[in-house]
Amino acid sequence: MRSRLIGLAGCTKTSCIDFPGTVSTVLFFAGCNLRCPYCHNPHVLESGGELGGASEGVWRFLEKRRSLIDGVVLSGGEPTINPHLEKFATEIASLGYRIKLDTNGLTPEMIERVAPDYLALDVKTDPARYSTHLGASCSDIEAKLRRSVAIARAMGDRAEVRITVAPGIVDRAAVLVLGDMLKGIKTVFLQPMSRRARLLDPAFGNVPAVPDAEIRHYRDLLGGSVGKCIIRGEPVDASVHYASEREAKAA
Repeated sequence: MRSRLIGLAGCTKTSCIDFPGTVSTVLFFAGCNLRCPYCHNPHVLESGGELGGASEGVWRFLEKRRSLIDGVVLSGGEPTINPHLEKFATEIASLGYRIKLDTNGLTPEMIERVAPDYLALDVKTDPARYSTHLGASCSDIEAKLRRSVAIARAMGDRAEVRITVAPGIVDRAAVLVLGDMLKGIKTVFLQPMSRRARLLDPAFGNVPAVPDAEIRHYRDLLGGSVGKCIIRGEPVDASVHYASEREAKAA
């Protein structure tokens, strides 16, 4: 008998965009240890995991679609605060699925226990701002983040770091700190803050966006520390061209 997926708050049965190079199912788990004002999944944060009773249907789907779906994404909310996540990952992997984990990195011990095939690590800003800007209540934030970054660094091409460029939360000073922290990471994505969905703090949607030119400046600042830095939504050729130019200068 499969485990009841305690804390499950949502499920996207088929996705071609959430797991690089992989057709996947995305499982969203309720709750989070941060309160980012720009969070576009507030319904997941507030959920009590009411889909837990749908576990049998999810397992039946995964059993049936093994020939069509290659991976399962564990997302949220923040999935690593779910104490059952390692068990869920083990059971999913036993069906032959590859596991991708989306996480904010504040629970590095769970990342190690899940041992995902692909890791997407959301680093929000300078660790010193997590308590004041993001509502973090845990201690040793920088140490936790650095441990998670080290995991991502060791995974090489099987990991990415994502930074949401939110006004007042990510700025030049924060990017300089992150540039030092992320040295050696293969791939970093800068994501302009989305305003298309309901935000955790609706008023935050009225804050002027970070200009595109400033985001490109952040890309340049990070470029000397990481393998490649790509701006989400920017034409792929532009990002590849940028990375190629930097590599050529370093050669």
